[in-house]
Amino acid sequence: MNEFPAKVGKFEILGLLGQGSMGTVYLAHDPYRNHKVAIKVCKLDNSDRIGHKLFFNEARSAGSLHHPGILGVLDAGDDSEGPYLVLEYIANAKPLTGHCRADGLLPLPQVVAILFRLAKALDYAHRHGVIHRDIKPANILLTQELTPKICDFGVARRTQSDTTQILGVFGSPRYMAPEQALDAPIGPQTDLYSLGVVMFELLTGQAPFIAAGFSQLLKKLMHETPPCLHQIRPELPPSLDCIMQRALQKSPQDRYPSGKAMAADLALVYRDLNLGEERPSRKEIGRQVRQLSFFEQFYEQEISEIVDACIWEKYAPEEQIITEGNLDQAFFIILSGEVSVLKESKLISTLGKGDCFGEMGYLAKARRTATIVSHTEVCLIKIDSTLMEKTSADCQLHFSHVFLQTLIERLARTSEQLAQKAH
Repeated sequence: MNEFPAKVGKFEILGLLGQGSMGTVYLAHDPYRNHKVAIKVCKLDNSDRIGHKLFFNEARSAGSLHHPGILGVLDAGDDSEGPYLVLEYIANAKPLTGHCRADGLLPLPQVVAILFRLAKALDYAHRHGVIHRDIKPANILLTQELTPKICDFGVARRTQSDTTQILGVFGSPRYMAPEQALDAPIGPQTDLYSLGVVMFELLTGQAPFIAAGFSQLLKKLMHETPPCLHQIRPELPPSLDCIMQRALQKSPQDRYPSGKAMAADLALVYRDLNLGEERPSRKEIGRQVRQLSFFEQFYEQEISEIVDACIWEKYAPEEQIITEGNLDQAFFIILSGEVSVLKESKLISTLGKGDCFGEMGYLAKARRTATIVSHTEVCLIKIDSTLMEKTSADCQLHFSHVFLQTLIERLARTSEQLAQKAH
């Protein structure tokens, strides 16, 4: 006999996904959209005003955010089972907690990629006026593709809201920034501190500060410096320790000014980790970049900045580079080899040296409209918008001009080909 209701609101309950302190999460069918969703039902006493406020605060905060790194809140309601949220359902997603133990650590490039995506997602939330206040591994889901999704915005604070805020010390002590533990004013840097703690755990399998009780933990938060990463894992690059130490500064003013700035430093680490010794020297990458028609009008200093802002990647034949439907902000230029462009598994075209792809994702954060697969062994440069923002204004302007010119030429060729097919 099922131990769950047949329906919650208009949603047919299919099974139980999990239970927690705030309520129960069910797998359900959305008859309007005809797909699976997760329903989070809150078990609250009618007199629990704070609990109701926390619950619907999540609906207001996360419901206003639409980002691939944030679990979507699709709807909210109230019925006989209690108030409920309708959430994006991700099959086989698991909390990040399993990878914050010494026996479950992920490979270093994957950890850096996860942290990069989390920093970008937090930057998006902060720019939209939402501070999470409870960033911790249990509130981050990891998909089968190792894409992180921030969830549980119940104690989030909206910085531009005209409704009463939920005040007081909320969050998990182990991940709290000093100002949060003291119930002092918080800001985006509060979330970035918590992300720094998550970073420490993902890299070492242990917490930066360990204490028997809250008062002792608070003392360490206020006065102790976290251990250096290389003391625990000597093989980790020093650049990662610099990022972690900056994120865990006692004063918010000494931390990263934004998630975007933290993401940019993580992207540089990822670039340097990528393929290790296989990666050509900076000088060789510069030589290959200069041979591309895209950069023929660039000055030497601009080429140098582009090399610093790009990620060199190598793919064996039949490897997937871009997946149709995914959302990211990278632009690719082929240095050598050929790639196949597929739309719904059908071959559309083949691209070779000097050709570009991924323009619309870079320009408009749009979902990928095609899949790109390496046809031969391929070397390419990947240009991420976050890293480009670290280049000089002159370099960014020159790049944007050439980029848009290339995009216009691509669209003109496509229109001409379509016109020819029509006749």
